[in-house]
Amino acid sequence: MFDVIGSIIGLFGQAEVTVGVAVGLAVARARRSGAAGVVPLLILATIVIEAVLKLTVPHPAPPFDRSRTVELIPFVHVSFAGSFPSGHVARLTFLAGIVRGVPSWLRAAAVLLMVLSRLYLGEHWLSDCLGGLALGYAVSAVAQALEARILRRSTHIGERSPTYSLGATDDSAQEGR
Repeated sequence: MFDVIGSIIGLFGQAEVTVGVAVGLAVARARRSGAAGVVPLLILATIVIEAVLKLTVPHPAPPFDRSRTVELIPFVHVSFAGSFPSGHVARLTFLAGIVRGVPSWLRAAAVLLMVLSRLYLGEHWLSDCLGGLALGYAVSAVAQALEARILRRSTHIGERSPTYSLGATDDSAQEGR
């Protein structure tokens, strides 16, 4: 029973799922904030860095006979020699770091559940999960800084140029002349 629960939790860290969520966030933010819509797509940086680390850090995965994962939905599996860092944890941590409107305790609980599922299912060592946590947090911090810069820049542009303003500021325009 716990194998199935852990595997269901693991679905929320799959690359196909997390990239889909990031694309949805990107579309929503692009409609609302224009250029800031690109920020969720930095999940791709998380995936690239994860792959590079798995190829370069000689850190073997737990033995295959320890794995308890139940394949509920067939996903693309890319096998790496190393298991550091956990991509599931990195991707979910990235999304938890950039999403808005979700209480921080809920975002932290989701990441903690992902870490526990990776450990319970025998897919990763604790060090892999901590590496994924650090990677996801670092990329989300860069994404948040980029978003703040984009929003600050768009605000300054709007303040300097009245052509971006929808409201009339000229007295003659307000009087209907």
